[in-house]
Amino acid sequence: MSRPPRVVVTRPSDSDDDLTERLERHGIEVVAAPAIQVGPPTSYDSLDALARDPARVAWICFVSRNAVRHYMQRRRRVGRRDAVPVPPAVDVAVVGPATAATARRAGIEVALESEGRTGADLAAALADRAAPGARVALVQAQDGQTDATDALRLAGFGVETIAAYRTRNAQVPATVVEAIRRSEVDAVAFASPSGVVSFAIAFGELAQVPRRVIVGAIGPTTSQACERAGRPADVVAPRSSGEALADALVEALAAGVHDA
Repeated sequence: MSRPPRVVVTRPSDSDDDLTERLERHGIEVVAAPAIQVGPPTSYDSLDALARDPARVAWICFVSRNAVRHYMQRRRRVGRRDAVPVPPAVDVAVVGPATAATARRAGIEVALESEGRTGADLAAALADRAAPGARVALVQAQDGQTDATDALRLAGFGVETIAAYRTRNAQVPATVVEAIRRSEVDAVAFASPSGVVSFAIAFGELAQVPRRVIVGAIGPTTSQACERAGRPADVVAPRSSGEALADALVEALAAGVHDA
């Protein structure tokens, strides 16, 4: 290959974009094409109620880094200025290492980090750890998946689902679509099912992505979204983190999967 490998990153860029940083560290040329937009929920009522009085629950569960960030924004806005992010009497559970790192940087002590990659995995870990019948606040995207909520309620917990933010599909730039059609990029990195949907809309179906272009997914939920959109993922990260997805794509590129 006469040029450096080129990977389309569909995750919105932010200060914690470990996916882009890791790819660039490996000498990959990153093409930024955010496939989702993250914004406020329809209403902040439930998040503000939690931010004002987090001690009304025994556990706060953060399903994503954005859940942590939006909670902290509202905690600073509506809580006491001298208040800690989460009172000591409240335990915090998170999905995966990336969310745990974001929480710790915000000054939140993490009591439980799920080994699995989904909200359902976090619910299973919490069911083994929390006191029976404990009150739980599940902080996630508006209209997010209900697996965790359903599992915790079935296990007898009092669960309140808190809408912290909302994701919307973003329009994929025509230049990026054309570059993928021409196989001028070597891989596309999907970090969420919503990102897959945006690209499926742009292409008509994900099956229109050339076979030469590697499709990478950050975890099983995103991989399943790829399959539903018509193109199974070629690479699935072994852990649900940007760094793991970057490493998996670098390995696939080095192995020549892109020439298949």
